[in-house]
Amino acid sequence: MKRFWFMVGAVALIIALAVRIGFVGVFAESPLYEPLPGAHDRTIYHEAARAVADGNVWPDGSFEHMPLYPWVLGAIYRLFGDRLVMAAWLGLVCEALTVLFLLLLARRLGAHPLAALFAAVLYALYPLAIVYAPLTMPNTLNVMLVTAFALVLYGTPLQGRPARCVGAGLLGGVTALGFAGTLLIACGFLVWRGIRETQRRRVPWQGAVLFIVGFALPLMPVSIHNTRAEGAFVLLTTHGGFNFYMGNHEQATGYPVRVRDFRMTARAMLEDAHRAAEEETGRSMSRAESSAWWMEQGRRFWKEQPVIAAGLTLKKAALFWSFRDIDDLRMREQLQLIDRVFVSPLWPGFAWFGVLGLVGLLFARGAVPKVVLLSGMISLVLFFITARYRLTLVPLMAALGAGGLTALVPPVRWRLLRAVWLLPGIVMVAWPFEVRDLRPVDHYNASVQVIGAGDAERALVLAQDGLRIDQYNADLYHAQGHALAELDRYEEAVRSFRNTVALNPAHASGRYNLALSLARLERVCEAADVLEEWIAIAPHDSRAVGLHADLRRLCREGVGR
Repeated sequence: MKRFWFMVGAVALIIALAVRIGFVGVFAESPLYEPLPGAHDRTIYHEAARAVADGNVWPDGSFEHMPLYPWVLGAIYRLFGDRLVMAAWLGLVCEALTVLFLLLLARRLGAHPLAALFAAVLYALYPLAIVYAPLTMPNTLNVMLVTAFALVLYGTPLQGRPARCVGAGLLGGVTALGFAGTLLIACGFLVWRGIRETQRRRVPWQGAVLFIVGFALPLMPVSIHNTRAEGAFVLLTTHGGFNFYMGNHEQATGYPVRVRDFRMTARAMLEDAHRAAEEETGRSMSRAESSAWWMEQGRRFWKEQPVIAAGLTLKKAALFWSFRDIDDLRMREQLQLIDRVFVSPLWPGFAWFGVLGLVGLLFARGAVPKVVLLSGMISLVLFFITARYRLTLVPLMAALGAGGLTALVPPVRWRLLRAVWLLPGIVMVAWPFEVRDLRPVDHYNASVQVIGAGDAERALVLAQDGLRIDQYNADLYHAQGHALAELDRYEEAVRSFRNTVALNPAHASGRYNLALSLARLERVCEAADVLEEWIAIAPHDSRAVGLHADLRRLCREGVGR
């Protein structure tokens, strides 16, 4: 049997690594490979890792994003150079370990080797996991650590094993530095183990204290640094309050949504949220204060509309299991457009893991992995559901499913009766929740990335294809105008940017780029008027203020008249 399990592990590892190495080869030639400055989270983590490699382990202020991944990638950059391929190698190592931990957990859950192989191969072929492996993003590292944490917790009692309790706590604390949901997972584990030990007439206080101490040790340096920087207690980061609000307000859908007219890039969105909090309160605020203010807005939604808030929370719980992979980064979708990868319907979707997770919850032995899965789910439901956060729990769902499938086999009769309870779960996984058509978003993101890679012609085609899907999309008109301007077709660019402004007067870059295009056509007075209108809306836009001053001066001098 050990030889059989060894063969299962070897096959799963070979498939996982072969597919990911092949993808890295394709991805390295893609316009999407190089992250655009300030574009999204993967740029921020790449820049943060570079700073760590240069010796800046602690930021000047508090952490805006989770610190673990920049520290790990920064150490690799320091040793081997800050090349993007190093992030890919880190991802490959993490994925290999994830597959091994998945198989070990499935074995602990009593899975048959073939059921475990089925679950591991599904994960090995899961496009979202493949896509995130080479990115400068923390998700693949978090997946590996959460799977390892679930495996360790499964064999950790709170009675009689002090070293095991401390070690499990330490691993949990390190994992929490990358995935904040680990805090709730640890709480769920302690409550469950505490109840079980108490039922056996044991008082597990010593093991619980040792676990908590171990868990707290990795968090203490970060929380001390944050608290000193902010003048108030901040455990991990200062963006939790706004994240909570994104999932808990009147317009929330359960998925990540745009708040007001905030810019959608990661750093810019936090800047806009901070400025909005200051404008609403009429005073200067620290990052911790603005985060607390946004948290209070989310709580107010719960206080004033508890029925709607509770319904939204139930919807988010259902969305966690939904077959749809709605991801805020949209990398897989952009790769489909630009590089034509993962277009086959044969690639496994999340529905497989949703059903496996439900089978595991109903039939697999061992309560602790189930507690970890449900606690992790709740940690996401408190905020919103996006595929890359949900990815963190996918190997755990697969391992539980392998154990559950094995338990369903002999004896069959009574288990078939219990399997009826699967039907509502399968309906929930397959339920076609209404979501807006995100294809225009994918065309916009792909167009922007391709422009950044220097292929304006291709970017123009992508933007125009998107406009055929949604002819009233301000962002796509902006992408089209950007591509036209890169091609020196300024008259057409002006028309595109005017459409952007008409459809969204508060578009962050629409009027600015309209003014630039007008200036290129030597219509500087008209360009200055456009920026004057924008500055009245957004006086904080220093870039627009500076350009407006230059254009107004040229206009007074008679240039372009």
